[in-house]
This record gives sequence, structure tokens and C-alpha cells, in this order.
Amino acid sequence: MIECREHPRVPVEAQVLFSTTNNTDIRQGTMFDISAGGCAVTSTVPINPGAGVQLLIRATDLGSAITVEAAAVRWASHGEFGVEFLNLTELDRSRLRRFLHVVKPPTAS
Repeated sequence: MIECREHPRVPVEAQVLFSTTNNTDIRQGTMFDISAGGCAVTSTVPINPGAGVQLLIRATDLGSAITVEAAAVRWASHGEFGVEFLNLTELDRSRLRRFLHVVKPPTAS
């Protein structure tokens, strides 16, 4: 089966802090891929598809964090989950674009 993604995924390793809309405890995970529309995270915290989350991506390559005000968990399996970004400020969207540009692997010519 071939997956067609709206946004290409970029492999990356970055620390992520997150909380769910029904539990404001700050949890920690490691983001292992990202795109303009979402990211995938590994964490010891169990989380269910459909949960709403807020994320703080520690984008050390940028020198500033990216805040995702609203995201939805689309899948979860074996300590990993994927989120779709639903709401970013213009500033954070700009930071995300810059981050994707910085971490994007060079294309072969």
C-alpha cells in the first residue's frame, strides 16, 4: 500500500513537551518526524487517537520553540503517536517553515 501524504515528512529528533485538553500535566516526548501539517512523537505516556493536544517543539536549530496551540492525535501505537496541527499562530507557522527548511535533508541532484 502506498501512502499519499499532503505534506512530505522530514526525519528529525527534537524534544517535545505536550499536554492533552483533558489533562493539563506537561508530558515529554521525542519528535521523530515532522511536516508542515503534523508530526510523529515517541513517548512513554499512553495517548488515544482523537485526543486534543497542545505541543511545544524545542526547535534548537532555530533558537526558539514552536508552539502548536491545537493539534489532534490521528494515530497511536506502541509508544508512538501522530498529530495533525490544527492551529498555529502566524509567528509559529513561520518558525515551522524555517525549521523544516533547516532540517530538510539535501535533495540529490
